[in-house]
Amino acid sequence: MIEVVCGVLIIDGKLMIAQRKSAVSNGKFEFPGGKVESCETKEEALIREWKEECGIDIENIAFLASNIDYQEDEIHLTCYTCTSRQKPIVMNAHSQYVWTTPEHIYDYDFFDSDHPLVEALKEKWPCLIERMKPKY
Repeated sequence: MIEVVCGVLIIDGKLMIAQRKSAVSNGKFEFPGGKVESCETKEEALIREWKEECGIDIENIAFLASNIDYQEDEIHLTCYTCTSRQKPIVMNAHSQYVWTTPEHIYDYDFFDSDHPLVEALKEKWPCLIERMKPKY
């Protein structure tokens, strides 16, 4: 089984999705992330992947949902929510970033294996927004 992580970056009441550059992805959108290396935890992998792919440091990492994709290899995809004090400034693995809301997330084409993660996000969105409000 291949362990893969992804993160939903939430800033100012919106979430970020990204369109992968790879020809294999056919322009599909995703939550940035990647494979977990043998020497790291899932959270460490998520932090590393966001730094590599988007050029930012993420924080407030919390489990959202997971899914197993059996199409080619057995992939266990674990999705987290996260925040950052900075917005992405580089596009190392993506052709574009979009800031959206759960109501409009399906305006963009996602992989089928991401749909359970998107549905979990939509279901938990009101609680996520409340939890991630800045504390003054």
